[in-house]
Amino acid sequence: MEENAVDLRLPKRLFATDKFPRHRLNIYSRPNILAFLRHVLRDSPAFRKIGESSLGKLFDLPTRQIPVSWKLIHSLMSRQLLCNQEYTLWSVFGKDPLRFSLEEFGTITGLNCGGLPEGYEAPDHNRKGANKQKGAQKDLLWEQIVGKYNNITIADLADELENDTQMDEWRKIPLALIIIVDGMLITSQQTHRPTLRYVQMLEDVDTFLEFPWGRESFVHTIRCMRPPKFNKGKPVDNPVDLLRLKLKQESFRLTGFPLALQLLAFKAILMLQSKIPAPQNEQTIMDLTQPNLPNHPSIELDSVLQVEDNPTLLVTPLIPLVRGPQPMWGLWSNEKTYDKVTYMEQLKANNH
Repeated sequence: MEENAVDLRLPKRLFATDKFPRHRLNIYSRPNILAFLRHVLRDSPAFRKIGESSLGKLFDLPTRQIPVSWKLIHSLMSRQLLCNQEYTLWSVFGKDPLRFSLEEFGTITGLNCGGLPEGYEAPDHNRKGANKQKGAQKDLLWEQIVGKYNNITIADLADELENDTQMDEWRKIPLALIIIVDGMLITSQQTHRPTLRYVQMLEDVDTFLEFPWGRESFVHTIRCMRPPKFNKGKPVDNPVDLLRLKLKQESFRLTGFPLALQLLAFKAILMLQSKIPAPQNEQTIMDLTQPNLPNHPSIELDSVLQVEDNPTLLVTPLIPLVRGPQPMWGLWSNEKTYDKVTYMEQLKANNH
């Protein structure tokens, strides 16, 4: 094939290389929640129990890489390839592809990405008329853990966890867990509120801790990054055009835990780490002594573009995976293969 010729066996791009939009994202996930819980629950039985579960892996995330850069995440989304795979996002950075799938999500976060219980379906908070707290005031477990009111926020629960010196020890762990899940992993609105279904799952804390929260969070995350099948409860005629339109808007809402895509970029594109405006360190959330993450800016778009244009740029398209022991970890029973992706993977395997 002639140099610079278009290889039609490869996936098409969402945008042409000189037509990437540069707008902002509304990201409601709050990683600072982890620093808060590390501080408030330090050395407590509740924190030790969380730490022994897969959710405890979140406290090993590197603090230097956590300030969310919507510019970096928007850039990766805009550079995505059009692939007929519901649960995989392929982006291109420089000249190399980069895969973001449930396997990468689980490797980066350490969360349980095993199979969901039979019959379980992740709630879609984006559907028309969705109400996370419908009927909550009538639920006995909600009243015991959350309180009497159905309009309570995650901020309210965090305030109570921090300041209620008379709180029963048994209540601290379910409050902390719902704060993590609804305040960071599965977010859909600027004001975080507990989800009734998740509160009901706290009837058995051990079962809650063993739930595949990585898979649940990833579904909410990838759903808004890929061409959408539905919009405001209605089927979408042209999902690709709608995603292009959304990315061209002044702002675009992301749900779930989009920080995972940023953390993947820092792992797969090491040069990006040199552009983080903070001193080099190996600090994790577990190392923090204060209730907040370090206060430094996130990586800027100019820095992202400088790295992308660097002639010595190296990208790892498929990062080494750290698989969990759970059945169906990182796998989907209904994920399709796509010939153009297979061809692209073969090219990279042959050092093209």
